[in-house]
Amino acid sequence: MAERLAALGIRPAKSGETAQQRQEREQKEREDRLRQAEEEDAKREQERQRRLADERVQPPGRSSPPRSAVKRPPPPPSRKVVTAEKEDARKLAEEEEAKQHAKEALRQEQELQEARRKQME
Repeated sequence: MAERLAALGIRPAKSGETAQQRQEREQKEREDRLRQAEEEDAKREQERQRRLADERVQPPGRSSPPRSAVKRPPPPPSRKVVTAEKEDARKLAEEEEAKQHAKEALRQEQELQEARRKQME
């Protein structure tokens, strides 16, 4: 039973300990735990601050170049291919339209000649 209580972190009451002594002991244990937690927090904060400082400091020999010397990335590729495709499609549409106009003009001319021929007869 004592092992189970110890595993849970519960100390069995000492037979020679008075209630006041037990209170003092528990108060001291609470203070110790609080002090230990504060020390751990302080250590974590120091480590965090150290890491932040390390991130800000650049490695030796790698100073940042002046802004004007910073090489800018190349501009994105132009979309000439897409434009060329649109241009080709537009040209094809114009050619098709021109063919339609030519066919219409030819048809009208043929009708006119047919009408003239019928008049002559």
